Amino acid sequence: MKIADLGTGAGQLRDAIESLRQAWSDTREHWNDANSLNFEEHHLRPLASNLAAAFPAIDQLASILNQAGRECGPWEGI
Repeated sequence: MKIADLGTGAGQLRDAIESLRQAWSDTREHWNDANSLNFEEHHLRPLASNLAAAFPAIDQLASILNQAGRECGPWEGI
């Protein structure tokens, strides 16, 4: 990953949340009680919501950093 490359990390985060969604779907086939609903409501839904809100900001910041990199030249020696 190059300096100020948010795209790679964001992509990894998107892959991780998709893996989590799939794992939770598989888990729900075997664990479907009040505790599972509580876990989903208090942990998984807020996480998904926070990530959905973060991705547009990450994408915007990545765009700004890419533009700065083009305008300022290479970041050598950092």
